[in-house]
Amino acid sequence: MRLRKVSKINQEASEENRRQFARQHVLLKARLDTGDYEFECVAYDLSLAGVKVKLDLPLKAKCDVWLMVKDSAHIPSKVSWVKDGYIGLAFSLSPSQVAKILGPVGARLPKR
Repeated sequence: MRLRKVSKINQEASEENRRQFARQHVLLKARLDTGDYEFECVAYDLSLAGVKVKLDLPLKAKCDVWLMVKDSAHIPSKVSWVKDGYIGLAFSLSPSQVAKILGPVGARLPKR
Protein backbone atom coordinates (compact mmCIF):
# COMPACT_ATOMS: atom_id res chain seq x y z
CA MET A 1 0.00 0.00 0.00
CA ARG A 2 2.74 2.47 0.92
CA LEU A 3 4.59 1.75 -2.32
CA ARG A 4 1.47 2.64 -4.33
CA LYS A 5 1.09 5.98 -2.52
CA VAL A 6 4.72 6.94 -3.20
CA SER A 7 4.39 5.80 -6.81
CA LYS A 8 1.21 7.88 -7.26
CA ILE A 9 2.90 10.95 -5.72
CA ASN A 10 5.91 10.52 -8.01
CA GLN A 11 3.62 10.16 -11.04
CA GLU A 12 1.71 13.35 -10.14
CA ALA A 13 4.97 15.26 -9.58
CA SER A 14 6.26 14.04 -12.94
CA GLU A 15 3.07 15.21 -14.69
CA GLU A 16 3.36 18.65 -13.05
CA ASN A 17 6.99 18.98 -14.18
CA ARG A 18 6.14 18.22 -17.80
CA ARG A 19 3.40 20.84 -17.90
CA GLN A 20 4.40 24.12 -19.48
CA PHE A 21 1.86 26.12 -17.45
CA ALA A 22 0.70 25.56 -13.89
CA ARG A 23 -2.93 24.56 -13.47
CA GLN A 24 -5.42 26.57 -11.46
CA HIS A 25 -8.09 24.52 -9.73
CA VAL A 26 -11.41 26.07 -10.75
CA LEU A 27 -15.06 25.12 -10.90
CA LEU A 28 -16.62 26.98 -13.82
CA LYS A 29 -19.69 26.40 -15.94
CA ALA A 30 -18.68 26.15 -19.56
CA ARG A 31 -19.98 25.11 -22.96
CA LEU A 32 -18.33 22.83 -25.49
CA ASP A 33 -19.09 23.21 -29.19
CA THR A 34 -18.31 20.25 -31.47
CA GLY A 35 -19.37 22.05 -34.63
CA ASP A 36 -22.62 20.10 -34.82
CA TYR A 37 -23.75 20.34 -31.20
CA GLU A 38 -23.18 22.48 -28.13
CA PHE A 39 -23.06 20.93 -24.65
CA GLU A 40 -22.90 22.25 -21.10
CA CYS A 41 -19.90 21.08 -19.13
CA VAL A 42 -17.83 21.97 -16.06
CA ALA A 43 -14.22 23.18 -16.26
CA TYR A 44 -11.92 22.03 -13.46
CA ASP A 45 -8.16 22.40 -13.82
CA LEU A 46 -7.52 25.41 -16.05
CA SER A 47 -4.24 26.73 -17.42
CA LEU A 48 -3.27 28.99 -20.29
CA ALA A 49 -2.49 25.85 -22.32
CA GLY A 50 -5.58 23.73 -21.63
CA VAL A 51 -8.30 22.54 -19.28
CA LYS A 52 -9.78 19.44 -17.67
CA VAL A 53 -13.51 19.24 -18.37
CA LYS A 54 -16.31 17.05 -16.95
CA LEU A 55 -18.55 16.09 -19.83
CA ASP A 56 -21.28 13.45 -19.95
CA LEU A 57 -20.60 12.74 -23.59
CA PRO A 58 -18.02 10.42 -25.09
CA LEU A 59 -15.70 12.39 -27.36
CA LYS A 60 -12.73 10.90 -29.15
CA ALA A 61 -9.18 12.06 -28.56
CA LYS A 62 -7.79 14.42 -31.19
CA CYS A 63 -11.16 15.82 -32.27
CA ASP A 64 -11.46 19.59 -32.64
CA VAL A 65 -13.85 21.48 -30.35
CA TRP A 66 -14.45 25.02 -29.10
CA LEU A 67 -14.70 25.92 -25.42
CA MET A 68 -16.62 28.85 -23.96
CA VAL A 69 -16.04 29.72 -20.30
CA LYS A 70 -18.59 32.11 -18.80
CA ASP A 71 -19.29 34.69 -21.53
CA SER A 72 -15.94 34.34 -23.29
CA ALA A 73 -15.44 33.90 -27.01
CA HIS A 74 -14.86 30.42 -28.39
CA ILE A 75 -11.40 28.99 -27.65
CA PRO A 76 -10.39 26.50 -30.36
CA SER A 77 -9.14 23.31 -28.70
CA LYS A 78 -8.22 19.71 -29.38
CA VAL A 79 -9.25 16.78 -27.17
CA SER A 80 -5.95 15.39 -25.90
CA TRP A 81 -7.28 12.65 -23.60
CA VAL A 82 -10.53 11.03 -22.45
CA LYS A 83 -10.97 9.15 -19.16
CA ASP A 84 -13.84 8.35 -16.77
CA GLY A 85 -16.22 11.12 -17.87
CA TYR A 86 -13.48 13.74 -18.11
CA ILE A 87 -11.64 15.10 -21.12
CA GLY A 88 -8.45 17.09 -21.42
CA LEU A 89 -8.40 19.94 -23.90
CA ALA A 90 -5.27 21.51 -25.35
CA PHE A 91 -5.91 25.06 -26.52
CA SER A 92 -4.96 25.81 -30.13
CA LEU A 93 -4.20 29.48 -29.41
CA SER A 94 -1.18 31.07 -27.77
CA PRO A 95 -1.28 31.56 -23.98
CA SER A 96 -1.54 35.34 -24.40
CA GLN A 97 -4.53 34.94 -26.73
CA VAL A 98 -6.22 32.55 -24.28
CA ALA A 99 -5.62 34.96 -21.37
CA LYS A 100 -7.16 37.78 -23.38
CA ILE A 101 -10.24 35.71 -24.33
CA LEU A 102 -10.78 34.56 -20.73
CA GLY A 103 -10.59 38.15 -19.46
CA PRO A 104 -10.48 38.39 -15.63
CA VAL A 105 -10.31 34.59 -15.30
CA GLY A 106 -7.30 34.48 -17.64
CA ALA A 107 -5.58 37.33 -15.81
CA ARG A 108 -5.57 35.27 -12.60
CA LEU A 109 -4.03 32.15 -14.18
CA PRO A 110 -0.36 31.34 -13.45
CA LYS A 111 1.92 32.44 -16.29
CA ARG A 112 4.27 29.45 -15.80
